[in-house]
Amino acid sequence: MKRKLIIITLAAFTTVLGVCFGLAKERQDKSGSPKETEVPAVQQPVPRDAMITVDASVRYQTIDNFGASDAWSIDPLGKHWTEDNKNRVADLLFSRERGIGLTAWRFNIGAGSAETDQERIPDPWRRAEAFKMSEEGSYDWSRQSGQQWFLQAAKARGVDTLIAFVNSPPVWMTKNGHASPDSSSGSTNLKEGYEDLFAAFLIDVLEHFQQEGLAFQYISPINEPTWDWNGARQEGNRYNNDDLKRVILALHRQLQKSGLDAQISAPDGVEISALLDDEYYQMFAGSGQYTGGFNGSGNGEYREYIKHLLGDPELKEAVGNKIASHSYWSDYSKSGDDRLGRLRELLQENMKKYDPEAKYWVTEYCILGDYGPGRDLGMDPALHVARTIHYDLTMANAAAWQWWTAVSKVDYKDGLIYTDFNEAGDEQNILTSKILWTLGNYSRFVRPGAKRISLTGLDEQARSGLLGSAYIHDQEQTVTMVFVNDSEEEKHIQVSLEGWDEARSISAMEYYVTSADHDLAKRRDVLVRDDHTLEAVIPAKSVVTMTGGGAGGGG
Repeated sequence: MKRKLIIITLAAFTTVLGVCFGLAKERQDKSGSPKETEVPAVQQPVPRDAMITVDASVRYQTIDNFGASDAWSIDPLGKHWTEDNKNRVADLLFSRERGIGLTAWRFNIGAGSAETDQERIPDPWRRAEAFKMSEEGSYDWSRQSGQQWFLQAAKARGVDTLIAFVNSPPVWMTKNGHASPDSSSGSTNLKEGYEDLFAAFLIDVLEHFQQEGLAFQYISPINEPTWDWNGARQEGNRYNNDDLKRVILALHRQLQKSGLDAQISAPDGVEISALLDDEYYQMFAGSGQYTGGFNGSGNGEYREYIKHLLGDPELKEAVGNKIASHSYWSDYSKSGDDRLGRLRELLQENMKKYDPEAKYWVTEYCILGDYGPGRDLGMDPALHVARTIHYDLTMANAAAWQWWTAVSKVDYKDGLIYTDFNEAGDEQNILTSKILWTLGNYSRFVRPGAKRISLTGLDEQARSGLLGSAYIHDQEQTVTMVFVNDSEEEKHIQVSLEGWDEARSISAMEYYVTSADHDLAKRRDVLVRDDHTLEAVIPAKSVVTMTGGGAGGGG
């Protein structure tokens, strides 16, 4: 009865709804479920920090998926962990009810370094098995069994986009017999003339898994071709633009003959600036051309991937209108080096020069650079990642966003989930990070087929403070907003929902928060007024998702 009286009182005092719908300081009971603190019936009005308009009539890219990869840790976990613990990890990654509901999973097709490169790659977690270990040998589909367990687990939990990716061709196809090149490998470590055999190997793998009920929608034959990979303590290979073209076209020809529906994903570039045409790179840097990686080695070009893939009719037919790349070293903005904004704007301009419908996928990211070292399960790195996701979606118009390694054992900011497990017999502890739950603020609610829509009223040029994006899913009849507040103060906002007839039926928005105290926790619903406006509070140092609509129109 007391709650009913409070709600009636709130309806009479609409000028203070922003305060009433704010998050009060809450405690956890012994079972871990949150207890709501009663909200005072009357409070003094609080000035709004932002007047926001969400307009569903202004639409941008369609969202394809949010995902992560199984390299390198998933194979040992899948082989050595108990069924209960494996299922717990799978739930955290793939379940919408118990985890973050990823909709894409990247499966690494290993090169065989587990057998050949123990000295070159000392950490067994960074080596991989191969399904075929010699040119004359037969396939052994029992290899990579741990990865296969999680591939099945992803599919069973509704992940509908499976991506196979390759770091290095099988060791028996490489010039030096190893899963990474050296100074003698020339422009690439793939043996000359082995493009068709490499493609045939990949087709065999895809066909096998399709027969197992695990059809891959995408195959990425090349990973970070720009990097030299000499002496790398993991599998990797470089390809200049001519090498890259031969591999992609060989795979395209064989895919067409095979009848498989898989599409080629390329080039999986190491960073956005390596993608740009020289003229666009000069607009960003002021002069010169991209010189990172193996560029300047005298072995050809390792840059300008947009031009070489979308500007070449033959290659564009092979890869479609999609450019896949990584967001490394693009997660900051400094004076004269605005990577969060200007670099992404130029990426879009460059792609649309060749195809107005060109699509961009972020296929790998974790925190690198000076901020990368040191495991940190807290909100500071999570907010860093949330800003990067935000700008990839809103400035680069990314249609997909995929994290690097799903589970990590190292002292680095590269995992969604962490463990101290190293080998059979160790404790199988599972440590969730705030990065995991922050990604979930997007992946659990912004589902495949959603379209990003206009959200105005925030200062995007600030590159910090309060950021927001909005999405509509016509089939599910839902609208979703994600806010990132990396400031030290809570933000009071008013939102007006416009441009969508179904908005009239939304009576409340469900409210989920990730913060120092909450892991994607559902708090009290935010009511939507008859004039399609709502008021809410975004706590300091938090990521908040509000979503409404669907069956019944409520939260």
